[in-house]
Amino acid sequence: MALIEDPGARRGAQEWAVWRVIIRALWPCELEQFRQHLLRLDLATRIERFGRGVSAEWLSTYCDETDFIHGVVLGCWIEGRLVGVGELRRYDASWSPVAEVALSLEPAWQNHGVGSLLARRLLLSARNRGITTLHMLSQASNLRMLHILSRSGARMSYAGDQVEAELTLPPLTAASLAAEWLEESRARLGAFALPRS
Repeated sequence: MALIEDPGARRGAQEWAVWRVIIRALWPCELEQFRQHLLRLDLATRIERFGRGVSAEWLSTYCDETDFIHGVVLGCWIEGRLVGVGELRRYDASWSPVAEVALSLEPAWQNHGVGSLLARRLLLSARNRGITTLHMLSQASNLRMLHILSRSGARMSYAGDQVEAELTLPPLTAASLAAEWLEESRARLGAFALPRS
């Protein structure tokens, strides 16, 4: 569990709102929360996430095709509500070491460092599942995502309004496995203390 200070909620010179942020693996039984999160994305955010505007029906079908066995879906809860998702989808339906990653974060929670937290955790999960190469497509106008990719050491190539990023991950280690286990355990324990949305 992480704490994020919200400068936009500052009331006085020394007063900050603090959000309790939980990032943990999403379970198949939480698919409906995933669907509702994607449906809350505005048009601009849907374009940033999927490269084009997509309908509610398309998003619903996309959720139904989520592979929880071969991929990874991480949820980001703030104050008990799912507001962001990090996805890792392997390039085929097996245990390919190459995967695509994507992040979605509801507009109200952008520009506060939440996307960076989610991305860091997603990279750790990918590494621990034997992924060696990650790919991501981003809109060239999505400066927040480009900043996250740049800080992660991704190689980026520009093609019009699209940016293709590639990131090579180091092999898993006992320390990386322990770090993920510890973060997931803390998140699960911290979630019990939060109110349900």
